[in-house]
Amino acid sequence: MKLNINSKTAQLYRWFYGTSRMPESLCPYFWKLVLMWTFILPYSILSLPAIIMERLDRSKFHSTGERAGLGFIAWFILGILICMVSWVGLLFVEPVKDTLYYHSIVIGGMGWTLSIGIGIATLYNYLTKLWKNRNIKYDEDGRRIWNPEPKQDSIIVTFIKASYNKYCPRIDWDHKK
Repeated sequence: MKLNINSKTAQLYRWFYGTSRMPESLCPYFWKLVLMWTFILPYSILSLPAIIMERLDRSKFHSTGERAGLGFIAWFILGILICMVSWVGLLFVEPVKDTLYYHSIVIGGMGWTLSIGIGIATLYNYLTKLWKNRNIKYDEDGRRIWNPEPKQDSIIVTFIKASYNKYCPRIDWDHKK
């Protein structure tokens, strides 16, 4: 099976596992991908502070465990700070119904909801446009190529066929972009 080393899945695999080596066999690669896609969302939320630190300081990259640990510590400290600020705010102001403060909280919540809704709709439209145009290829003159190269089976289909026939295909990593 021939896979691109620069594909988004391969890049995400290297980032998630903190490695530069890619497996040579489809079986461990497939199961590690399944595990990665299962835990990518909670892991990303947990390690968000460490991911932001990595983006700001590009010279140092952390392993998966270091990212999760740093993220847990940062979220814990942030949670404590939010609790402290909330209690201090409640010492000074108590939201009373039918006051300006109460109405400003309600209007601010509706404003944030509307802004987030508009942002999500705009993002959805942008991603839909990108999705529709994802496989369109153009030549050097800007003309569309109507018969691109034939597609190969997906990783899942190849893995199921290999499991049925009781073998594990070798992966040939394509290093071109």
